[in-house]
Amino acid sequence: MSNKQKSESGRWLIVLVVVVSVAVVGVIVWSVATRRPSPPQGAQTVEGTTNELPSAPASSETPPSSVPAATPEDPLLSPAAPVGTSVEQSAPDFTLNDLSGKSVSLHQFRGHVVILDFWASWCAPCRSSMPTLEKFAAEYHDKGLVLVGVSLDRSASDATSFLDENDYDSLIALWESVSASQGVARTYGVSAIPHTFVIDADGIIRFVDHPMRLSESVLDKLFQ
Repeated sequence: MSNKQKSESGRWLIVLVVVVSVAVVGVIVWSVATRRPSPPQGAQTVEGTTNELPSAPASSETPPSSVPAATPEDPLLSPAAPVGTSVEQSAPDFTLNDLSGKSVSLHQFRGHVVILDFWASWCAPCRSSMPTLEKFAAEYHDKGLVLVGVSLDRSASDATSFLDENDYDSLIALWESVSASQGVARTYGVSAIPHTFVIDADGIIRFVDHPMRLSESVLDKLFQ
C-alpha cells in the first residue's frame, strides 16, 4: 500500500471514529432527557397502577366545603409562610369527616405537631409503615403530637376494619368519600402512598417523605 493510500485510509478511519462517537453521545443525551422519575422505593402508586390518582366514581355527595381563607385579623389561620406542600411552607388547610362522621379540619390542630399520613388498607407499604407511625404517636403523645391519616380506601368500612384488626387507636383517620379524600391528596401533590408530612405547631411543613424515613431526631427538634 502506497503512502498516499495509507494517508487516505487513516483519514477515513478518523472520520468513522468521529461519526460513531457523535452517535453514541446523541443516544446518551436522548436517554437522559426522556427518563421519567419513578415512585420512591417502598411506596405504592395510588391504586397500585399509575402515578396519577384514579378518577373518582360519579357521586351525588357534595364535596366538603373548604375552610374560609385566612385573614390578618385571624392570627390562628394566618400563614407564617406561603401555602404549599414543600418544607418551610404552610400546610394547605382542609376539612374531612373522620370515620365516625365528625368534621375535622387541619387548622384545629394548630399548636400541636401533626404527622399527616396519606395511606390505604390495600397498600402493602402503608400497612408496613403504620406500626412506626403509631409508635411515634404514643411516644410523643404527652408532648402534644397528633397523628392524622387521610385514607384513600374505597370505603370507610375498609379503613375501619384494618385499624380495628390491628388495634391502631392513635390515628385520627379521615375518610368522607373517595372523591373527597382524593381531592385532599391532589392538593398535597400525593401520587404514591404512603406519603407523610410533619407539620409543626405553627402549621409549617418540616418533613415530606416516606414515613419509614421519619426519625426521632426530626420530631425531637420540633419539641425543643
